[in-house]
Amino acid sequence: MEWITIAIAFALPAYLAFKWARQEDRWAWPWAIACMVFSYFGLLAFVLTREGLPTVSEYARKYPTCVTERGMSCYRCGSRSIRLWREQPFIAVHQWHICNSCGTSLYRSR
Repeated sequence: MEWITIAIAFALPAYLAFKWARQEDRWAWPWAIACMVFSYFGLLAFVLTREGLPTVSEYARKYPTCVTERGMSCYRCGSRSIRLWREQPFIAVHQWHICNSCGTSLYRSR
């Protein structure tokens, strides 16, 4: 039973930070180690230092080769299969676009 507590306290935040950092092109191993040492405080620091996703125009400026005649493509894998995720917490609607092939969050449109 104590191994489960240790895994939840130390391994879970490190795993989440590593996974999220790789998706956002941040340093995955340093964040995983920081979250292993500082547990959920490290994960909180990771979340608070995240940059928001770029807008469509910012994404197009940053990755001009990803702008095609038929729309955008993923900068990581080159796939043009992009899905739209929508969230409406209250009145505002948040939309972001995610690559179907590699799962990378690409840009926001609202």
